[in-house]
Parts: sequence; C-alpha cells; structure tokens
Amino acid sequence: MAELNLIPADYAQRQTLLRRVKRFVAAVASLACLLVLARGTLQLLISIEMGEVARLQGQERLWAQSEAKLEEYRKQKLATQRQLVALDELRGRDRLRLFLKAVDAAHVENVWFDEIRYYRRDNLPAGNLDSLPGGARAGIIVVPEKNIPAPGTAPKAPDIEQRVGIVGHAINHATLAQFMRRLESQRGIADVSLVDTSPRSYPNALVIDLKLSLLVDEKARGRP
Repeated sequence: MAELNLIPADYAQRQTLLRRVKRFVAAVASLACLLVLARGTLQLLISIEMGEVARLQGQERLWAQSEAKLEEYRKQKLATQRQLVALDELRGRDRLRLFLKAVDAAHVENVWFDEIRYYRRDNLPAGNLDSLPGGARAGIIVVPEKNIPAPGTAPKAPDIEQRVGIVGHAINHATLAQFMRRLESQRGIADVSLVDTSPRSYPNALVIDLKLSLLVDEKARGRP
C-alpha cells in the first residue's frame, strides 16, 4: 500500500524556511561572538604593545639624558686638557695629568659630573664646594701655594697633598660603588672618599647625587 503524505505543501515549505532562518541566525550569532572575541583580543594586544612602547620611550629618554651628560663630560675633559697649557708652570701638573688619566680609565656609563675641582692644600674642606675661594662650576681650579719664594732663590718643594673634589650624579648606588672601586684601582689615586650622597627625583628617573674627595699622589699604584 503506498504511503500518503498528509502534510500540506505550504506547511512543509514554511518549516523548511524556518529551519533555514534558524541556521542563519545561529551563524550570525556565532560570527558576532567571534568578532567580539577577536576585538577583545586585539584591544588586549594593543594595550600590551602601548605599554611596551611607553617603556621603551622612557628608556630612550633616559639614554638621551645619559648621552647628553656624557657629551658634557667629554667637553669638560677637553676644556680641562686645554687648561694644562696654562698650568704647565705650576707645581702639580703631573698629578693633574694622573688624575685626568685615572678618571678617564675609571669612568663608567651612567655616571656624570657637574663639578671637578683641583686643590693644592693639606685637606679638602668640608661642606659645600661652592663656598671655597676661586670656585667655578664645571672647571678645574688650582689653589696656589702660599709663601712664594723671593726671586732668584730656589723654590722649596713642600710635600702638600693635592686633592680633587667631584660633584656629580650616578644612576644608582651600585654604579657609584663600581666607579669608586675603579677609581681606587687607578695609578696616582691614593684615596677615594664619599663626602655626601643623596637621591634626587627627576620626571623620568631617580638618580643619586654624589660628592667625592680624591687624594692624588704619583707614588700611589692603586688598589688591586
């Protein structure tokens, strides 16, 4: 006996259309979910990249500042070397040359100077270096000896300590300690003393202000 299809044709068509609509809606919903997920993932990646870019930009600014300070140090060094001609007739020139060579050999990255002052006296006075006579920023000052002998007499060569005061900055205490150790190991540097140190906050970093006192002696061979 043949089977009879009692479902009306228009009803069957509506059911087929309804199933297709449901599949389409489900596909659209799935696509929307995928788009939302992809957008969230993209925003997260963008946020991470922006943070990395900000960090790199901060490091670039710090590097630029360090380079500027290093360039300033080079200029100060060249200016100091030019002053050697004027200091040629003054006692202690050899010690000054030893000091410049020692600083050049001991210099480390992320340490820069504001002041370098050279004193021919028994001891480096305590307190602010600006209070000393004959002071000038970012230069080398030689304090002349007293009791200059009369013309025609042989000058006496008293054993006077020659010291150097350094005012500057370091990126952190570890770098400052490394610089001091390197200074102590240089020929001609008999003693390195930390006069003062304090942190200073800048917009992009925290640096260490420093004041050092060095005893220069041509007999010193440096600490191992």
